[in-house]
Amino acid sequence: MNLQERYDELDTIISELDYLINEISDKNYKEQLELIKYEAEDELEEIEPQLIEEQNKEEKWQELEYERSAV
Repeated sequence: MNLQERYDELDTIISELDYLINEISDKNYKEQLELIKYEAEDELEEIEPQLIEEQNKEEKWQELEYERSAV
């Protein structure tokens, strides 16, 4: 799984957990879901700078390829 796929998956997990947390009333399950959500948010925050760096490298590579093809 690449960084973008993992980022998207974590984003989906967080959104779905938000929905569940808002829908249920059981305090114990809410707390457990919130803990899982915080873990996913932490991982997302760790991945985000790596993903941005990867995207920047890809953009630079594409610009270089474009410049080479235009010459």
